[in-house]
Amino acid sequence: MRQFLSSILLLCLLVPPLAAQKEALYGTWKGTVVDEQIGEITIRLTFEEDGSFEINQVIQVKDDFLADVQVPEPPTMETIVARGIGTYGVSDDNLLVDIAVLDLSVDGESFVEFFTQVARDFARYVADSHGISAENYPAFEQEFIDAFFAELDKVQFLAILDKWGISKYAIEGDSLFLTTTRGTRVTIWELHRMDDSSAVVETTWGGLKAIWRP
Repeated sequence: MRQFLSSILLLCLLVPPLAAQKEALYGTWKGTVVDEQIGEITIRLTFEEDGSFEINQVIQVKDDFLADVQVPEPPTMETIVARGIGTYGVSDDNLLVDIAVLDLSVDGESFVEFFTQVARDFARYVADSHGISAENYPAFEQEFIDAFFAELDKVQFLAILDKWGISKYAIEGDSLFLTTTRGTRVTIWELHRMDDSSAVVETTWGGLKAIWRP
């Protein structure tokens, strides 16, 4: 019994309490990675002492990201910006994030509006190619748009989180390592702690366009 109790005490000493684990996350972290499917992704995460959380993610989109959309004038885009706020917590080595509000934009335009137009152009091209009648087109277009967004949902624009908002995390010095798993794909993200001044002044051209767009 004494040996068992000693083992439990040692384990408690080796594992920091949740408050200490959470405290280690306080502040802003930033990292940049290249995703083969989407493009270059710059991520900034901010963890507040009150449990609130903010994510800012800027994707410099690959030139061929929409190459499969077969329309006479293929759509183009440069930047996708994701901004989200919510809450966070930790459990063992898991970072748990609940995003309450998320805003996505494409080159300063609403994400949904941009891709709805892409889907409509694609639907018209397919309908013309397959002889869909004007009478049947409205129903065809809506079905096509729904299917298009269903496929788009499979692309993880908030790439640093899995679909449940959970990532494995570890902190080594001024580096935060987040590990996400999707199926058989495991991705490790490395972010670095930012000082307060750089966290305040940083912005993006896509973000400015979104703010000042009338």
